[in-house]
Amino acid sequence: MKIYATSFNPRSADIAANAANIILLLKTAASQADLLLLPEAALTGCPLYDLFEDKRLIKQNLDALKEIAKYTKEVACVLGYIDYVDKQPLSAFAFIYKGKITKFFDYENIEFKGQNIQICPGDISQYKDFADADVVLNPCAVPYRRGETPARIENLKKAAKRAGAPLISLNLLGGGDGLVFDGVCASLNRKGEYTFVSAPFKEQSFVWEPAERTQPFAFKYEEMQELLEALSFSIKDQVTKCGMDKVLLGLSGGLDSAVVAVLSARALGGESVFAVGLPFRYTSELSKQLAEQLAQNLKINHERIPIGPAFEAVKNGVLHISSHPKDLTEQNLQSRIRSVVLMTLSSELNAMVLSCGNKSEAAVGYCTLYGDTCGGLMPLGDIYKTDLYKLARFINKDREIIPQGIIDRVPTAELATGQTDQDNLPPYPVLDKIIRAYWEEQLSAAEIVKKYKIAKSVVADVVARIDSVDFKRRQCPPATQTSRFVLGERLRPIAKKIAP
Repeated sequence: MKIYATSFNPRSADIAANAANIILLLKTAASQADLLLLPEAALTGCPLYDLFEDKRLIKQNLDALKEIAKYTKEVACVLGYIDYVDKQPLSAFAFIYKGKITKFFDYENIEFKGQNIQICPGDISQYKDFADADVVLNPCAVPYRRGETPARIENLKKAAKRAGAPLISLNLLGGGDGLVFDGVCASLNRKGEYTFVSAPFKEQSFVWEPAERTQPFAFKYEEMQELLEALSFSIKDQVTKCGMDKVLLGLSGGLDSAVVAVLSARALGGESVFAVGLPFRYTSELSKQLAEQLAQNLKINHERIPIGPAFEAVKNGVLHISSHPKDLTEQNLQSRIRSVVLMTLSSELNAMVLSCGNKSEAAVGYCTLYGDTCGGLMPLGDIYKTDLYKLARFINKDREIIPQGIIDRVPTAELATGQTDQDNLPPYPVLDKIIRAYWEEQLSAAEIVKKYKIAKSVVADVVARIDSVDFKRRQCPPATQTSRFVLGERLRPIAKKIAP
């Protein structure tokens, strides 16, 4: 028996297109294999959110399943879709052969081509009994989480050993609304040795023969490389699935926008990236030079549009601002004027604006609502500033792509003379430690002070900031999810008071 596995990348809710692509794959697989293996949610895409319960979409996907069944005369198919149980929609799976659809919601044993195939969807570690399986299939839709791939692959080894049977696992591929699936496919022999592990975040297909004698495969993992691929892939899929082919960003000469520019060029090619410098009186010549050098290195489109005239027009039109020339009102106005320019160009170019903010800033509200938070995606929204430095150095590991001056300079938004981020925030290593402890470990302020030996006043200030800016985080663009602790995924009341 031969299995044709493909890292399928459906578009959420586009049932007709997804079904048409599955039918094409069935036709391709028919001449090469006995069974086409597709991942969980292949027919519907993911995420669906409330569309998961939309009766119209569910009907479309059930009708499409019947249409797909017509093309299984020569090759069987395993795929994920949505079906009802007691009138409630649930994630379902189907084994289809010669037009007959076998539906299941948990594991299922199928006799096919003289083999006992055990289909175990989802988390493979939950299965203990493999019922004398000859082959184990593991279709799943596991969201990408930084650093978790090795453990996921290790669980496959344990499952193959428990089953004493060859095993193939296939994850969903795709991105949308910040969620990312890596599409990794891994096959193992009955000893639990890898015989193949596919590259993440790439569309690819291959034929697997469970009984074939193969050399064990050495699985290697580089966390920063995978993170780089995940972030780039997220941009590409979000942009293209929203019907666009270009991105737009403000290029400041700072680290955050530099990394977003690199990711965008990797995702779409330099010709599809439009980077705009938006200088004001506080913008240094160094920032302009570094941004220009980065644009040249990446071969992206780059221009400068000074915001001074627009700033003065708004300031003169709103006289209240004139009496507060040096406070946050003026600083926020700079950021919001920049967003107006970017969103205007977005309409002109049909390009998605990318917000360049990071997790550290978003957590404490060190950003301007309707300013630097505007956009269709926040690629770095789940990346702490300290990790951003690691990623930038990894990007430069073979050659200088990001000018070293960008990495070395003191972080600054350049919204006032001589301003630096540390005028308003603790040093990023300290800030990130507090945010992780409060947001991820759910420690109290007192526990953070005791555990990490950070000054009580510093911890109290950061915690108070986190608790006071849910209204900002609620309105940020979707962030590319790289952890289990995404800021926007934790829904907290805006009007509240939390004990420290």
